Amino acid sequence: MKLKTNVSFMQYLQLMFKLTYQKPMLRVLIGVAVILLLWIIIHHLHITTLPTPIIYQYITLILIAVVQPFIVFITIHSNYHSSNQLRETLDMEITDDLIKIRGQSFYMEIQWVQIYRFSELKRWFLIYQNNLSAIIIPKRSLTEEEITRLRSIMAKAEKNQHK
Repeated sequence: MKLKTNVSFMQYLQLMFKLTYQKPMLRVLIGVAVILLLWIIIHHLHITTLPTPIIYQYITLILIAVVQPFIVFITIHSNYHSSNQLRETLDMEITDDLIKIRGQSFYMEIQWVQIYRFSELKRWFLIYQNNLSAIIIPKRSLTEEEITRLRSIMAKAEKNQHK
């Protein structure tokens, strides 16, 4: 199966924010921010007699709601613009045995048995080479038949990994 894919910065940004904020620790931080925000709002609306928020609650809320997402954005921006593999249009050939990827500045072959993990999201296929690096395949660049074929190849490869 031959594919041609390209991931724009906005697509990569959305994917990385989604992957980042589905981690349990960041969900806990979001929960803390929501609780702090509710506490501050309820206090200022005089709905109940909660203790007056002090500067530390405001600082914590700003760190979680503003600074942390900004740092994530800067990291994502830096990663995207420093990686030719992410910015280039990729020609992929996916077979039952391996994946061949050709960009303007590189060529890579990787066998399915060397793949660390597979993941299918609503709009993406992610084929992890290790716990930090993934081959990103946007579903929008695939036909329904190609999506079905890729699922089949990935399922077969995953089954072979666990032997």
